[in-house]
Amino acid sequence: MFVLSPDLTTLANGAELPHIYPSDGVGTKLCLWWPKQREWTPQMKLADTYIAWTAEWLWHFEDWLATGVWAGGGEHPQERRKRWGRSIGSNGGRMTALTQTERTV
Repeated sequence: MFVLSPDLTTLANGAELPHIYPSDGVGTKLCLWWPKQREWTPQMKLADTYIAWTAEWLWHFEDWLATGVWAGGGEHPQERRKRWGRSIGSNGGRMTALTQTERTV
């Protein structure tokens, strides 16, 4: 889920935003669920998942703006280091080329 407007970084006076994914595109990519735990599947209703999770994320964002403390919980993804356009990690000893930023949570 992306927030296109308003610009959340502007609302945060340039502070590093909490609980988001890096994105080279337009808007802010929200971290709403943990893919490794399969908290969302395509069979789930968007109104009960993505829309509700986005509303909750935005509530916590506004609270963070006021307090400086992220109280929304969750795991904060850590970007994996890359070397020469290839991922570093265990995959049976093979190196695989990345087409986009690899994320782990």
